[in-house]
Amino acid sequence: MFSFRTTPLLEQEDLTLRRGTLAVLDDETAWHPQYGEYLYYTLARYRNAVRLESLSDARTLGECNAVVIEHQHTGTRFDAFLKQLRDFFLELNRAPKPLSVYIIDRFNPSGRAVEGGHYDGLPHKHGLTLGEIANMYYSEMNASFPLHIISAAAGDAARELMPWCIPQEGGFGSLFSSNFMSGAYLWNGTNVSCGMGTMRPFEMFGAPFMRSLERGKDLAWGDALTWNDVDSPVYDKGVYMRWCSFTPYAGLYAGQKCYGFQMIPNPGEPAYHSLLHTLRLIRFVAASCPEFTLNERMDSLAGSEAVMAWLRGESSYEALREAVKTDEQKWLRKAKKYLLYDEALYRVK
Repeated sequence: MFSFRTTPLLEQEDLTLRRGTLAVLDDETAWHPQYGEYLYYTLARYRNAVRLESLSDARTLGECNAVVIEHQHTGTRFDAFLKQLRDFFLELNRAPKPLSVYIIDRFNPSGRAVEGGHYDGLPHKHGLTLGEIANMYYSEMNASFPLHIISAAAGDAARELMPWCIPQEGGFGSLFSSNFMSGAYLWNGTNVSCGMGTMRPFEMFGAPFMRSLERGKDLAWGDALTWNDVDSPVYDKGVYMRWCSFTPYAGLYAGQKCYGFQMIPNPGEPAYHSLLHTLRLIRFVAASCPEFTLNERMDSLAGSEAVMAWLRGESSYEALREAVKTDEQKWLRKAKKYLLYDEALYRVK
């Protein structure tokens, strides 16, 4: 049984919610301004609730009648919670005791834009809310346990808090995180830092060895015309490229000075395809820096053979772009039937 509900969780009349024991899975993003506290503490004051450490906490689940989930995801397939949710649904669907699931939905901070090809069921930027992804998983596995999605428009958090104001998965806590994460996450498949361990993850990239391409060298990476002119091989009208240095406090190159770039959104050009731009940047760095390498993670991060062929230098940019376009169109057709809100998904062109 599936339902989509437009009133807040505490106003629901289900006996399971009112009299049962609720397992609550929330995180730091599940803070509600109406109560000034996190979801679990609110439910614990009004209901019989226990807190889950993870969706695999089977011992706690065995004592419960329902699971309540609130998680602000990033809008990209790199959110590890999505795989946990799918695995949890598979376990529930095999369980002899039906367990009701309530998901308090949140609006997608990356909006309805779609980028990239398929991998593990989702493109790089998928455009769906967590509730819509749950709807897709539920439908695809022909599940029978009760699943109830509480509309993102039903609660005060969605109306009064911007979806990026509390840091999320992988350092996603900036207004501009949604512009860049779907592509910039691919730097994790290389020996170039994506800015993790700084105040600007995914907005910056660089490495200690990129200092050799500083301003004044043959390639003049610090020259604005190299990066921000229409004739540049890595030019994109959606961003400005600023030569910079940064020292991560954690992660790759922690404590080491990195040289690279900050990507700054151009407010006059909102249509920016992070994946395609990052792929061009990676190829350019690879051709310019002999120290550059891909690592074993790139196969899974790339998401398709077309992307890997481009990264290996085996295809043209036109072939890459056409393959990505085809995959995006397939995803738009598939995802349409799982939408719970009026706003449609769209490709970044």
